[in-house]
Amino acid sequence: MARLRHWAWPPGTPRFPLTITGHGLIRHNYLKNPERLVALAGTTPAAWGLLFVLDTRGRRWTLYSPDPEYTAMLAAAAAADTLELEFTVMATKFPGWNAGWRL
Repeated sequence: MARLRHWAWPPGTPRFPLTITGHGLIRHNYLKNPERLVALAGTTPAAWGLLFVLDTRGRRWTLYSPDPEYTAMLAAAAAADTLELEFTVMATKFPGWNAGWRL
């Protein structure tokens, strides 16, 4: 599992570094309340990429991306080694998140 470092989200959010534990995909129409994600991402994709992570405290988080292909590529690259990613890249690619590994 790879660790993501150097990402400054506000309090009450995942604490870095993050460890990617898996990824997935969910169709937009299966989300219970997609309005927040659409507002944050500025788009309504047919499917959302999901990144399942553990933060430094061992808490589970689900990150949502309007670019499922990027999510799959990131998870595969992270499986190979530790990634150092910029906040602006991660904030753009994963504008939404929630605590736990639930949708």
